Amino acid sequence: MQEDSITIGLGLPTLRVLGQKELPGLLVVTVVYRREERVCPRCSHVTAKVHQYHPQWKQDCSLGPRRVLLRLLKRRFRCAHCGKVFSEPDEVCGWRRRSTRRFRAQLAEEARWQTVKRVAEKEEVSQGLVQRAYNQAAQGLLEAQGASPGTPRWMALDEFSVRKGHRYQTAICDLEQRKVLEVVEGHKAQSAQAYLEKLADPDRVEAVVMDMHEPYRQVVELCCPRAKIVVDKYHLVRKVNQVMDRVRIRLQRGESRGRKSLLYRKRYLLLKGAEKLSEEETRALGELLAIYPELAQAWRLKEAFRAWYRLPDRKSAAKELFLWEKRAMREGPLEFRGLWFVLSNWREEILNYFDHRLTNGFLEGKNNRIKVIMRTAYGYRNMDNLRLRILMSNRTSTMATGPYYHTI
Repeated sequence: MQEDSITIGLGLPTLRVLGQKELPGLLVVTVVYRREERVCPRCSHVTAKVHQYHPQWKQDCSLGPRRVLLRLLKRRFRCAHCGKVFSEPDEVCGWRRRSTRRFRAQLAEEARWQTVKRVAEKEEVSQGLVQRAYNQAAQGLLEAQGASPGTPRWMALDEFSVRKGHRYQTAICDLEQRKVLEVVEGHKAQSAQAYLEKLADPDRVEAVVMDMHEPYRQVVELCCPRAKIVVDKYHLVRKVNQVMDRVRIRLQRGESRGRKSLLYRKRYLLLKGAEKLSEEETRALGELLAIYPELAQAWRLKEAFRAWYRLPDRKSAAKELFLWEKRAMREGPLEFRGLWFVLSNWREEILNYFDHRLTNGFLEGKNNRIKVIMRTAYGYRNMDNLRLRILMSNRTSTMATGPYYHTI
């Protein structure tokens, strides 16, 4: 008995260890299946007659700093009844697999938090194996959740681009459960329609939050006729901010170099909410607006619109919105007149916010996480792989169904 050794269980009870060999950075374990008899696939008779052995190499989970290779003596049996020769099934690894199931599960879990390339380099396997392991585990978990998880009450639709300005995708979110339901190709009506038509109970949808994208409105009205469409507060306020910023840009173009620099340096101060300004920022903004009365009027209109969202009910909101429009058209800078078409075309959806105070904030946060996922992987060419990554970002639990480590 060696005095400097310990015995560690392999953790695969269906296999019997016949021997082991230690190499630098590698542990080779010779194994065979414990079961002595197998069922003939042709005649269903049980046989124990071994025709021959075929050694096969299978990679298993590492043991500390050492990789573990299983030298599996795969047996071929000869049926005593019909004479057919057949191979025994490989329950530990799977048909024609060169790694154990638990090793692939480990790769999938590691690939959830790291890039495929990083995991492949760490475990000394191919990137294809890591990607296939992750896809298989992710698909299994998503199928276990059910093909139709139920119709949500509150939904959100938003687009994001895989490459800036190109190849758009649409994310569909459950605002009540705070999770991404699906990611579909494109940002046209047909993109979301395929998913919305599969909803088990479309009448259950009470509200759908979106930006002012006409194809989304059309498909929601078609597939969920009882749902109220809510224009996202963030997108509408941002549009008003953009209009005010266009006033600044126009004034900046007509100024001397020193004044141009002043307007440019204060651009973020103009966009910041009045309640968030410090005393020093309030003083600096007051000095700037005193120089440019037209910009001061644009800033007051912007702040009045932000305050409009804090009104208590729909009735007062409808009245105040009409007054704000009238003021902006009569007294505001020329750029604000372009808002009339947006407000008139989406008035009902804008006012629906006061019936369902929902925003796209959660989905906008998900979009930021999607950008991190794409940036970490230096982009995705396969949209199916990106879709799985996004859907799996909902989960907080492990992807494993069993232990990865060797039992001591």
